[in-house]
Amino acid sequence: MKMPAGTTIKNGDVIELAIESLAFGAEGVAHLETAKGRLAIFVEGTVPGDIVRARIGSVKRNFARANALEIVKKSHLRIEPLCQHFGSCGGCAFQFISYADQLKIKEQHARDSITRLGGFDEAIVKPIIGCEEPWYYRNKMEFSFSRELKPGGQGRLTLGLHERRRHHDVTELTRCLLMNSYVGPLVSEVRDFCRAKDEQGQLKELKLLSLTIREGKNSGEVMVNLSVENGQPEFLQEFTIFLRNAFDKYAQVPVLKAPAKPIHLTSVYFTQTINIKGKPKKIIEQPLWGKEYINESLKIADGMELKFRISPRSFFQPNTRQAEKLYGLVMEAAAPKKHETVFDLFCGAGTIGCFCALKAGKVFGIELNESAIRDARDNAADNNIKNIEFIAGEVGKVTPTIGFKPDTVIVDPPRGGLDGQAFEQVTGLEPARIVYVSCNPSTLARDLALLQKTGYTLLSVQPVDMFPQTYHIECVAVMEK
Repeated sequence: MKMPAGTTIKNGDVIELAIESLAFGAEGVAHLETAKGRLAIFVEGTVPGDIVRARIGSVKRNFARANALEIVKKSHLRIEPLCQHFGSCGGCAFQFISYADQLKIKEQHARDSITRLGGFDEAIVKPIIGCEEPWYYRNKMEFSFSRELKPGGQGRLTLGLHERRRHHDVTELTRCLLMNSYVGPLVSEVRDFCRAKDEQGQLKELKLLSLTIREGKNSGEVMVNLSVENGQPEFLQEFTIFLRNAFDKYAQVPVLKAPAKPIHLTSVYFTQTINIKGKPKKIIEQPLWGKEYINESLKIADGMELKFRISPRSFFQPNTRQAEKLYGLVMEAAAPKKHETVFDLFCGAGTIGCFCALKAGKVFGIELNESAIRDARDNAADNNIKNIEFIAGEVGKVTPTIGFKPDTVIVDPPRGGLDGQAFEQVTGLEPARIVYVSCNPSTLARDLALLQKTGYTLLSVQPVDMFPQTYHIECVAVMEK
């Protein structure tokens, strides 16, 4: 849309905007020709093709943000969300777009990052691999406790997911379409249970933090973890009995997108965070009932299958079915051979490394989280894998001490990508092949461009949709020297 010559915009202006695209982060993007040039305007809750009346909320040098007041004309891409909480709950961002259109948008986001930020040819990016089950796919969700605000103090205790871009506000969920269908009723029952204890004065100075539910999609085993700050509730035994009774009931009800085996509660945990000013934060995990972990298995395309232990703080890909596809892609890209050594950096609980060890000569996994390393070692032992070694520490500091030169390096860093020290160590190892697993196309593009300057050639980037209904994208990139 073009404004009159010499026009500028300011906070509070109400203007009509035509939404052209969705930015990574699920904000609609419109453009205005202003006195200072073409200005990008980001509008929450809009779809490409929408025409909206919006109020400008903030104006920066190169962009502005606006709040939609009215949809003047709906886009043909817009559909009715399935969940009644969509719009307030921050768990989903794309429910108002069909899954086929979500995939097109995500693939384009990956292409834009690799070409515009990385400077690579668009042909490098392969078509996105979608998810066969775009609903009820998650194996883990963390729900937060909060209090409703009221004049003069705090109100009732509540439990749900954080509102989009508002970390301190919680949507009181009764249903969630990202995890199995029993989760909504369970969260509601836990909310009522804890609210009753609060009203009876049993929480006192305690602060309830979260309720985490983990599920083995292939095993059916379920872990529930109640997290509290600076104290221990008196009702933990009663809470455990309450959960066991709840799952006895859920086991009799058909579950949508059920695991391969019937769901059954196998582990109840209590986690206390000691957070006292002037002292180091401490996290204490206490099993209340059942096993100290749940079991799960993963089977990738060539028939290889491994079993894994998942403890409360283990990292395990939240979409089990897509994780099997993702790890199959990593194995195909790494192509480990019996005479080769593989480094699995940022290895988490060792899932990728264990699969590589089935075909490689030697594998080293490195991870900062000591709890994850303990899980990784247990996973290797449970699968009788003897040619893998897991080391706890910072990637940049540990790799020089190993004494082996890798043929292949697999990196799966946090969203920020490879920091300076890790980047220098990866390139200093001079592997023939680098397989880069990324959850952030922007930092992936940046790092790939830097790796190219050290002599590596980018062969392919494969986007994988691990998180339907959200804007997140996973990518597997392959480089060789």
